[in-house]
Amino acid sequence: MKNTLASVWRPIRGVSIKPIGEGRFMFQFYHLLDVKRILEGSPWSFNNHPLVLHALIRGEHPLRVPLNKLSFWVQVYDLPHGYFSERVGSLLGNFIGKFLEYDNSNRGAAWMTYMRIRVEVDTDIPLKRWKKMGNKEGGSFLVHFKYEKLNSFCFVCGLLGHTENFCEVRFVSSDVEPKREWGTFLRAPDRRVKTGESNRWLRNSTGGLQEGGDGGLGSMSGLAAGTG
Repeated sequence: MKNTLASVWRPIRGVSIKPIGEGRFMFQFYHLLDVKRILEGSPWSFNNHPLVLHALIRGEHPLRVPLNKLSFWVQVYDLPHGYFSERVGSLLGNFIGKFLEYDNSNRGAAWMTYMRIRVEVDTDIPLKRWKKMGNKEGGSFLVHFKYEKLNSFCFVCGLLGHTENFCEVRFVSSDVEPKREWGTFLRAPDRRVKTGESNRWLRNSTGGLQEGGDGGLGSMSGLAAGTG
């Protein structure tokens, strides 16, 4: 685990990792910029299980802080034109969990297939799949959610951190094959699109030329973590 996470994170000033019991680990960083980058890049995982992080503040005990919050970038699909505002994003984010951030790339484009928002999710609550919304004409429509970097979760109960083979709901159910209301459809597609040579004449949605076209030992900080 130590070598794997250190290789993935590549903290400029280094990191110390040690187990502290009860399935928890202490990550000690030596610069706040490393902590900021790693927290902003969450969720992280190890062996396909979510790694729940908590930035410790003075006076907190690493074995007692709750480890039940994960931050995701969530893609919201099937929003009609005119519903891509930050106000709508905040409303949806607080329905999914706790709204944290609105991706400014949602603004300005002539058409977007989805809205992107950052949300803090409670791992003790099933993942939200969709929401029914009303429109100005008195009708309604459904929007659907996809989570970026979503790893292990249960298709039966919708909770993070385990698969259906280890789900308590399945074991207490009288059904041999329980109903699966969650699935891989909740995983967002990879946003890192591989492209070939850029077209110098093709403009992006904001009107600019594509990239490649012609055109004029610090303080220490700690994180407590556990795998879900």
